[in-house]
Amino acid sequence: MLISVSMCTYKRQHLQHTLDSIALLVIPEGVSVEVLVVDNDELQSAKAIIDTVRRDFPHPLNYYSEPVKNIAAARNKLLEEARGDWIASIDDDEVADPLWLAALTATADHYSADVVFGQVIPDFPDNTPAWIKEGNYFSRRTHKTGTEVSSGGSGCTLINRLFLERHQLKFDLAYGTTGGEDVQLFYRMFRLGAKLVYCKEAIVHESVERNRLTSSYLKKRALRIGQTYARYRLEQATARQKFLFTAKNVLLLCGISIVSLFSYPLNKQLYLKSYLKALDKYGKVTSVLNGKKVELYK
Repeated sequence: MLISVSMCTYKRQHLQHTLDSIALLVIPEGVSVEVLVVDNDELQSAKAIIDTVRRDFPHPLNYYSEPVKNIAAARNKLLEEARGDWIASIDDDEVADPLWLAALTATADHYSADVVFGQVIPDFPDNTPAWIKEGNYFSRRTHKTGTEVSSGGSGCTLINRLFLERHQLKFDLAYGTTGGEDVQLFYRMFRLGAKLVYCKEAIVHESVERNRLTSSYLKKRALRIGQTYARYRLEQATARQKFLFTAKNVLLLCGISIVSLFSYPLNKQLYLKSYLKALDKYGKVTSVLNGKKVELYK
C-alpha cells in the first residue's frame, strides 16, 4: 500500500523540521511512502529546502508549485499529484512523532475509517506569556481513539484518497483566503457517508509562532472559526434552519457578552475566554448575514 505524505507550505523555514520528522517515521510493514510538498509562494521559496533535504531523504520527495495564493488551490494540487491510496496530511509548522503514521494506519484499519484525525500538541517558543499557556488557547479537543466525528482539521490526518476520487471531491476555492477549506471538505465527506474517527496516539507537535501569542490574534481567530463553522454547516440548510441557527446564536451572544462584561474586573482569564466565545457566536451570525469575512491567508 502506498501512502502519500503531503503538506502545503508558504514561506516557512520550519518546513525542514517537518521533513526531518517524516524521514524518521516508523513505516508499517507492507506500506511504502511518497512525500509531496506544494509551495504556495509564487517565488518558490521552499525549493531550496527541498533540494537540500532530498539528498539524504529515505523516501521519494516531490516538489510542486502552486503560484496562486490560495490554500485550497494548494491542497487541490496535492490531491492531483498524490498517487497513494491514502493521503497523510501534515502542516509545515508541525513535527510528527515516529509512530504517527503507524497509529493513523492502524486506526483506519481497525475501525474501517475513511478519515482519521490525530492529536495536535502545541509547542511554545521561549518566553511565551504565562497567560497563554494557562488559558490553553492553542489546545485542541481530544477524544478516545475510535470516537466518530463529523469533521476536523487537515494538519494531522489520514484520508482515503479513493473516496475523494469516487465522489469527485476537492477543496472549495471559496475558502482559499479565509481557511476552513479542510473542515468543509471533511464535513462533505461525512454527509456522503464517510466514517471519520479520532486517534489519540497519532501525535504531531505544532510550533506556535510568536506573532500568534497575542489577544488580538486570538480574537481574530475566534471570529474566523465562527464564520467558517456557519458557512460549511449551513451550505445545504433551509431558510428556517438558518433562521433558527441565527436566533440561537444571537441569544448565546447576548448571554456570553454579559458574562464577559461582568468578569472583566474580577478575572481577566475568564473575561478573555468569554469574549472569544462571544466572537465565535458573532462570527456565526455575521456569516449567515453575509458579513465581511476574516481572511487569514490573504
